[in-house]
This record gives sequence, C-alpha cells and structure tokens, in this order.
Amino acid sequence: MITHGNIVATAAAVITVIPELNRKDVYLAYLPLAHVFELAAESVMVAMGYRIGYGSPLTLTDISNKIKKGTKGEASELKPTLMAAVPAILDRVRDGVLKKVEDTGGLAKTLFTFAYTHRLAAV
Repeated sequence: MITHGNIVATAAAVITVIPELNRKDVYLAYLPLAHVFELAAESVMVAMGYRIGYGSPLTLTDISNKIKKGTKGEASELKPTLMAAVPAILDRVRDGVLKKVEDTGGLAKTLFTFAYTHRLAAV
C-alpha cells in the first residue's frame, strides 16, 4: 500500500537527487493525478514552488490526435524543462518525431537515421 509518507519520501529523494532544479523550470503534467508517478512529480513541484503546466497525452505535441490543425500542443506552448515519462507516452513522442523526419526526407532523414542508429548502438 502506498502511503502519504511514501509520496513525501519520494519527493524528498527527488529533490536531493536532482539538485539542478530551479524556479525557472516548468513541469508539464499530463498523466492522471491518480497515477502515482504523476502524484510524486507534482508533489516535488509544489513543495519547491515550481511552475506546473497541465496537458493531456492526446494534445502534447503539434501533431497529436486531438490538436486542431494549425494550433500548437502543450509542449510547444509551455516549453517544459521537466516531464515525467512513461513508456506509452514516449512511444507517441517517438512516433511523432519519426513521422516528422519521414516527412522531411532527404539529407535530414539520412542524418537522423545515422545518428539514431549509432546512439542506439552506444546505449
């Protein structure tokens, strides 16, 4: 069972592990608050007095499913410096990047593919 003490301890640990955070940072919250990862992340932001911008997984990027054509997603508008990431959302971000690279084509696509392949090999 997760207790309030667990969340407070997690927030305290994050604050000590990431000492570079400052009041200029912007956190983009997009997970449901019922998600324990989001609750812990927002607890850190509130405890430290940092800014929080709220979004949705369906409107994060300019090419997200629920974005009206010609408008910008939360990530473009807020320019966050912090986000909690879960695999399903990272897959959407990757798909968006790959689609944009594919649409660009040419040298940009070749360079991106080369860099991406080499980075994966390094990891």
